[in-house]
Amino acid sequence: MATRKSTIDWPRIELEYLANEDSIREIADRHEISDTAIRKRAKAEGWVRAVRTANRREPDRSPPPPPAMDPEKRREPGEIADDGRGIVGRMLDELDTITSRRGELEDMIVDATDGDEDDARRDAMMKAVSLPVRAKTMQTLALALKTLNEASAP
Repeated sequence: MATRKSTIDWPRIELEYLANEDSIREIADRHEISDTAIRKRAKAEGWVRAVRTANRREPDRSPPPPPAMDPEKRREPGEIADDGRGIVGRMLDELDTITSRRGELEDMIVDATDGDEDDARRDAMMKAVSLPVRAKTMQTLALALKTLNEASAP
Protein backbone atom coordinates (compact mmCIF):
# COMPACT_ATOMS: atom_id res chain seq x y z
CA MET A 1 0.00 0.00 0.00
CA ALA A 2 1.33 3.43 -0.89
CA THR A 3 2.21 5.78 1.93
CA ARG A 4 0.94 9.33 1.96
CA LYS A 5 3.27 12.33 1.93
CA SER A 6 3.59 13.69 5.42
CA THR A 7 3.55 17.37 4.43
CA ILE A 8 1.74 19.12 1.65
CA ASP A 9 3.46 22.13 0.12
CA TRP A 10 0.42 24.43 0.03
CA PRO A 11 2.36 27.60 -0.86
CA ARG A 12 3.78 25.83 -3.93
CA ILE A 13 0.36 24.46 -4.85
CA GLU A 14 -1.13 27.94 -4.50
CA LEU A 15 1.51 29.38 -6.85
CA GLU A 16 0.84 26.68 -9.44
CA TYR A 17 -2.91 27.12 -9.05
CA LEU A 18 -2.72 30.88 -9.52
CA ALA A 19 -0.33 30.58 -12.49
CA ASN A 20 -3.08 28.60 -14.27
CA GLU A 21 -0.61 26.81 -16.53
CA ASP A 22 -1.78 23.30 -15.61
CA SER A 23 -5.15 21.84 -14.79
CA ILE A 24 -6.06 21.30 -11.16
CA ARG A 25 -5.85 17.55 -11.68
CA GLU A 26 -2.32 17.82 -13.05
CA ILE A 27 -1.26 19.90 -10.03
CA ALA A 28 -2.93 17.38 -7.69
CA ASP A 29 -1.19 14.43 -9.35
CA ARG A 30 2.18 16.17 -9.13
CA HIS A 31 1.73 16.81 -5.38
CA GLU A 32 0.09 13.43 -4.73
CA ILE A 33 -3.15 14.83 -3.32
CA SER A 34 -6.71 14.90 -4.60
CA ASP A 35 -7.96 17.65 -6.88
CA THR A 36 -10.89 18.05 -4.48
CA ALA A 37 -8.49 19.00 -1.68
CA ILE A 38 -7.02 21.73 -3.88
CA ARG A 39 -10.47 22.99 -4.87
CA LYS A 40 -11.61 23.13 -1.23
CA ARG A 41 -8.44 24.96 -0.13
CA ALA A 42 -8.74 27.39 -3.06
CA LYS A 43 -12.35 28.15 -2.21
CA ALA A 44 -11.65 28.54 1.51
CA GLU A 45 -8.67 30.85 0.96
CA GLY A 46 -10.17 32.75 -1.98
CA TRP A 47 -7.64 31.76 -4.63
CA VAL A 48 -8.64 33.09 -8.04
CA ARG A 49 -7.04 31.66 -11.15
CA ALA A 50 -5.84 34.04 -13.84
CA VAL A 51 -7.56 33.84 -17.19
CA ARG A 52 -5.53 31.85 -19.69
CA THR A 53 -4.46 33.99 -22.60
CA ALA A 54 -1.86 31.77 -24.24
CA ASN A 55 -3.26 29.34 -26.78
CA ARG A 56 -6.54 31.22 -26.78
CA ARG A 57 -7.92 32.07 -30.13
CA GLU A 58 -11.21 33.26 -31.42
CA PRO A 59 -13.49 30.26 -31.95
CA ASP A 60 -14.19 29.43 -35.55
CA ARG A 61 -17.44 30.90 -36.65
CA SER A 62 -19.89 28.48 -38.16
CA PRO A 63 -20.50 29.07 -41.83
CA PRO A 64 -23.93 30.34 -42.78
CA PRO A 65 -26.48 27.64 -43.54
CA PRO A 66 -26.63 26.59 -47.17
CA PRO A 67 -29.39 28.13 -49.24
CA ALA A 68 -32.60 26.15 -49.58
CA MET A 69 -32.43 23.72 -52.46
CA ASP A 70 -34.89 23.49 -55.26
CA PRO A 71 -36.52 20.05 -54.84
CA GLU A 72 -36.57 19.62 -58.61
CA LYS A 73 -32.82 20.06 -58.93
CA ARG A 74 -30.97 16.80 -58.41
CA ARG A 75 -27.44 16.81 -57.07
CA GLU A 76 -24.63 14.69 -58.36
CA PRO A 77 -23.28 12.00 -56.01
CA GLY A 78 -19.84 13.61 -56.18
CA GLU A 79 -21.24 16.90 -54.86
CA ILE A 80 -22.97 15.13 -52.00
CA ALA A 81 -19.75 13.26 -51.16
CA ASP A 82 -17.78 16.53 -51.21
CA ASP A 83 -20.24 18.10 -48.78
CA GLY A 84 -20.01 15.02 -46.55
CA ARG A 85 -16.20 15.20 -46.56
CA GLY A 86 -16.45 18.83 -45.47
CA ILE A 87 -18.72 17.89 -42.57
CA VAL A 88 -16.38 15.07 -41.52
CA GLY A 89 -13.45 17.51 -41.65
CA ARG A 90 -15.24 20.00 -39.41
CA MET A 91 -16.17 17.26 -36.96
CA LEU A 92 -12.54 16.08 -36.87
CA ASP A 93 -11.52 19.66 -36.04
CA GLU A 94 -14.02 19.68 -33.17
CA LEU A 95 -12.68 16.34 -31.93
CA ASP A 96 -9.14 17.72 -32.08
CA THR A 97 -10.17 20.77 -30.05
CA ILE A 98 -11.89 18.61 -27.43
CA THR A 99 -8.84 16.35 -27.19
CA SER A 100 -6.39 19.23 -26.83
CA ARG A 101 -8.55 21.02 -24.23
CA ARG A 102 -9.62 17.94 -22.25
CA GLY A 103 -8.16 19.14 -18.95
CA GLU A 104 -9.92 22.48 -19.19
CA LEU A 105 -13.19 20.80 -20.14
CA GLU A 106 -12.94 18.47 -17.15
CA ASP A 107 -12.29 21.43 -14.84
CA MET A 108 -15.32 23.23 -16.29
CA ILE A 109 -17.46 20.12 -15.81
CA VAL A 110 -16.37 19.80 -12.18
CA ASP A 111 -17.11 23.49 -11.57
CA ALA A 112 -20.51 23.25 -13.30
CA THR A 113 -21.55 20.17 -11.33
CA ASP A 114 -20.00 21.17 -8.01
CA GLY A 115 -23.32 21.68 -6.22
CA ASP A 116 -25.08 18.63 -7.65
CA GLU A 117 -26.30 16.13 -5.09
CA ASP A 118 -26.04 13.23 -7.53
CA ASP A 119 -22.85 12.48 -9.46
CA ALA A 120 -24.76 11.06 -12.45
CA ARG A 121 -24.68 14.34 -14.37
CA ARG A 122 -20.95 14.80 -13.75
CA ASP A 123 -20.25 11.18 -14.70
CA ALA A 124 -22.21 11.52 -17.95
CA MET A 125 -20.39 14.74 -18.85
CA MET A 126 -16.99 13.24 -18.01
CA LYS A 127 -17.81 10.19 -20.09
CA ALA A 128 -18.59 12.44 -23.08
CA VAL A 129 -14.99 13.75 -23.08
CA SER A 130 -13.37 10.44 -22.14
CA LEU A 131 -10.81 8.67 -24.32
CA PRO A 132 -13.06 5.70 -25.23
CA VAL A 133 -15.84 7.99 -26.44
CA ARG A 134 -13.42 10.15 -28.42
CA ALA A 135 -11.81 7.04 -29.92
CA LYS A 136 -15.23 5.69 -30.94
CA THR A 137 -16.08 9.05 -32.50
CA MET A 138 -12.82 8.95 -34.46
CA GLN A 139 -13.61 5.43 -35.64
CA THR A 140 -17.11 6.48 -36.75
CA LEU A 141 -15.79 9.51 -38.62
CA ALA A 142 -13.13 7.40 -40.35
CA LEU A 143 -15.79 4.92 -41.45
CA ALA A 144 -18.00 7.75 -42.73
CA LEU A 145 -15.10 9.20 -44.70
CA LYS A 146 -14.30 5.79 -46.17
CA THR A 147 -17.94 5.31 -47.19
CA LEU A 148 -18.09 8.76 -48.79
CA ASN A 149 -14.90 8.11 -50.74
CA GLU A 150 -16.16 4.74 -51.96
CA ALA A 151 -19.54 6.18 -52.94
CA SER A 152 -18.01 8.96 -55.02
CA ALA A 153 -15.48 6.72 -56.78
CA PRO A 154 -16.20 6.15 -60.48
